[in-house]
Amino acid sequence: STIVPPTNHCQITMLRRIAQKNPGPLVCRRAAKCNNHDARHVTTSVSYGDKKTSYLRDRDDGARTPTASSSLALTQSSERYSSSRAALHTVPAHHNFLDDIILRERSNDVVNPFLNRDKAHNDDGGFLELFKAISTLNNRHHGFNPTLSMSMNLPDTEIYAGEEEEEETVTSSGADIEKAETKLQVDDPPVQDTVISLSKRLDKALKESCVKSVLEAFEQERASSENELSDKQLERIITFLADHDVAMSFEATKYHAQKCNAEGRMAPLFLYHYMMSGLKNCFSQNEVEKLVVDIQEHIIDEYSDGKKAVYKYILLPQLAQTVARLKYNDCAKPLVEYFLDEKYPLLNPDIHDSLLKTAWRPPFAREDWTPALPYHRLLSELVACGHRPKPEVVQRVLHTYYPYRDLDATTEILSSIQQLYHYEDHPYNYSVDCGTLETISILVSKRGSIDLSLLIIEMAESFGYNISESMFEDVILSFAASRQVPQCLGALVDMETKGHVHSRELLRKVAKKLSYDDKRLRYTQHILTGNDNGNILSTATLNSLMMGYGMKKNIQAAFDVFDSFPELGLKRDSNTVTFLMEILYFSTKQRFGRRLYATDSL
Repeated sequence: STIVPPTNHCQITMLRRIAQKNPGPLVCRRAAKCNNHDARHVTTSVSYGDKKTSYLRDRDDGARTPTASSSLALTQSSERYSSSRAALHTVPAHHNFLDDIILRERSNDVVNPFLNRDKAHNDDGGFLELFKAISTLNNRHHGFNPTLSMSMNLPDTEIYAGEEEEEETVTSSGADIEKAETKLQVDDPPVQDTVISLSKRLDKALKESCVKSVLEAFEQERASSENELSDKQLERIITFLADHDVAMSFEATKYHAQKCNAEGRMAPLFLYHYMMSGLKNCFSQNEVEKLVVDIQEHIIDEYSDGKKAVYKYILLPQLAQTVARLKYNDCAKPLVEYFLDEKYPLLNPDIHDSLLKTAWRPPFAREDWTPALPYHRLLSELVACGHRPKPEVVQRVLHTYYPYRDLDATTEILSSIQQLYHYEDHPYNYSVDCGTLETISILVSKRGSIDLSLLIIEMAESFGYNISESMFEDVILSFAASRQVPQCLGALVDMETKGHVHSRELLRKVAKKLSYDDKRLRYTQHILTGNDNGNILSTATLNSLMMGYGMKKNIQAAFDVFDSFPELGLKRDSNTVTFLMEILYFSTKQRFGRRLYATDSL
């Protein structure tokens, strides 16, 4: 036979009839009508020892009023109890049909008019306590259970269909009821209910966009020793908080990454993208700086071993890109310098290209202003891997370094431009205008960067420009400032060969560089009058040597150089005579005790 709990009016009636025919220690009598729905009242009475309380239920509106009833005292003997066990079907002691009824009521699977009426009036007694008591005593006696077989033959004459009021009587001992109530109070709630409650609460908070409730759900999940929320729910928390509280979104991302790491897997990459996009919601730069430092440390610590390092190669450049787009270049600079120093493989060239687009120089910036990001290194690495940025981006990077005080950065940018220009597999034109090249050449010549000066000459020739007189002068002064005397003299000869005329001021600057040391002057005279002087000997080079001796106030050596012009097959020019007159002026001032270059008071 099938054992089922009483879930409707008919089954309760059958329970009453069996209990009347087989009385035991607990008697349940209930006169119920199965088909007559016009009855208006049902009387339920529960007896504990000699105390009896009756309730009159109104079926129309659910009202309930207590009624007086006589005390019932039933003395049950052990023999009658033993005889009643033979007439009843029993179920195992651990089967508690009351829990089934309660759970079904919660999920609205079963609609019981009596239970719903008690629930609507916030009644914890009555008919519901009756079944709690029966269920508890089942576990004690193991011989009596109100759950009956529905296949038993019951006489139809036991059903009372014409009475206006029906009565149900239950008797039990007070000690058993207290044990039943104590057992129900100390039982822990099912774990499934807690999980479902947290999940539903989270879904409701996300649906209503309640940040506070979402944070409470996350804190409860993080504080719990069990993983109550699934991965998808944690991902929803991260993406939701990214738009409202990026700091807590980062905390949720860390928690999810640790959870995945403990299970031997990696957190989805898109969660970090969502979290980083939430940096735009920060209110101040200090908040961004703090979060960027924390995120960088987390990524380096979490993804530094083995194949996990791929996340580090992707996320750190992307974090720098996100911060740079928010105009927080000071926050992005440590990140960019870190992954450039660590020589991260370039997995996504578009990130470097995006960082280059943020290059910008304020219109009224001071001369000592320097770019926040190392754009020259980004451009060099981007070109080295074969990527082709657009020409306007490259030009913007070049003009950002004006007035080109950083010689190494300027050299690296121009080298990258020259390398891009020689590529023939792209439709872009990376040539730099001649005016920009001349400006760079003039500014760097004073600092003695000969490599940069020669690079400018080479680039001008590659772009098809004619080498201007200014470019030649810059190269000559760069050689003179770097104490490369043969190269400086050779550049003077090449300039004359190209058809340019040396200015008197240029020769005077070269002479000044040569006059810094007597040994340098003697060395210059030695290589000019030696045998291998074909590519360095000219009228301009001898004029510079003669003027150098004059600045050193060595009048005799200056006249010796003046007398050597015919011997070397050179003709004197206007600069030769002019320099000789200045040397005589220096000598005259020295003899009369006047200060050098002092004005005459005649």
